[in-house]
Amino acid sequence: MAEYKGIKGFTLQFLSTDPTANRGDTWYNSTTKLAKYTGVTTSGSWATGGNLGTASGAGASCGTQTAAIYMGRNTGAGSTTTTSEKYDGLSWTATNPLNTARQAGQGVGTQGAAVVIAGQSGGSLTTAVENFDGNSWATGTAVTNAVRSSGSSTSGTQTAMVNFGGIAASGTGETTTESWNGSSWTSSGAMSTGRYRLGSAGTQGAALAYGGYSTSRQSVTEEYNGSIWTGGGNLGTARYGGGSAGIQTAALFIAGEQNFPTTPSVAVEQYDGTSWAAGTSVPTGKNMTNGAGTTAAALMFGGLPHTNATFEFTGAGAPLTKTIATS
Repeated sequence: MAEYKGIKGFTLQFLSTDPTANRGDTWYNSTTKLAKYTGVTTSGSWATGGNLGTASGAGASCGTQTAAIYMGRNTGAGSTTTTSEKYDGLSWTATNPLNTARQAGQGVGTQGAAVVIAGQSGGSLTTAVENFDGNSWATGTAVTNAVRSSGSSTSGTQTAMVNFGGIAASGTGETTTESWNGSSWTSSGAMSTGRYRLGSAGTQGAALAYGGYSTSRQSVTEEYNGSIWTGGGNLGTARYGGGSAGIQTAALFIAGEQNFPTTPSVAVEQYDGTSWAAGTSVPTGKNMTNGAGTTAAALMFGGLPHTNATFEFTGAGAPLTKTIATS
C-alpha cells in the first residue's frame, strides 16, 4: 500500500516509481524527489519509433500504433518484394513472407487478420489478394481490377471491405469501387474523381477517399456509404502519396508529395467528418509513405526517398505526466 505524507498542506502518495497514472493523479516520487501530476496534452506531437528492418516505401499497411503490419514494398529501382513486418509499439519483426511479391498494394484489417490487395508485381499489375492469420499468408479471391496505389476501407475486415481507385495499365486514375462480402467481389458505386496514390480510411459501409493524383494533384474528399460516393470537405493542400490513419469521421493524411520534384511535404491534416484542419507536422517528409492507427495514436513509416524510419503520433488530449515545481 502506498504511503501518504503531507507536503505544505497537501496529502500526496509517496511512491518509489511513477505509476500508470490517470488524469488528475498527483504523487511524490521518493527516488527522484519530484512531485508529479498527470494532465493531458494540449496539442499533438510526434516521436521517433523503432526502425523498419529494410529501408523502403510504397508498401501496404493497416493496424494500430502498437500493432501494425507492413506488407510488400519498393526497396529501390522499381523492385517488388514479399517482405512482411509487424510492429508492437517498440520494434518491427519479420513475419512469414507474402506469396506474391508486390509494391503499391493496399492493406485492410488488423495485424492478426490483415489483407493485402492488388498492387504491382514485377513489371505487371496484379489482382492477387492475400489474407494473414497472424502467422502466415494465404491466397484469397482476386479482385477484378488490376490496379496499384488504390485506396481501401483500411479498418475493414477479411469478410467486409472495399477497394477503390488506383492506377490501371492504361495509366489513368480509376473511379472503380469493388466490394467484398466474404465470398465474392462485386462492383459498387464509382467515385466522382478518378485518382491513385490517394489517402483512404474507414469501413465497408463508411469509407473515405482523399487527395491523390490524376492529371494533377487532388484535394478532393469523397465519402462512401456502402453503395455510393458523395463529396466531403477538401484538403487544405492538394497532394498524393501520404500516409493514412483513422476512420471516415476522424482521419489523418500524413506527409506526401505536393511540389514534386522538390522535398516531400511534412504537412499533416486531420478530418472531423466535415472539414480538414492543419495538424502537427511530421519531423521528416516522405512520399509514398505508410500510416496506421487513429487520430489519437498514429504511425508513419517508410517512404521515398527510401527510409526505415518510423514516427509515432500522440494526439491532443492524451495523458501527460508533468513535474510540479517546488521550492
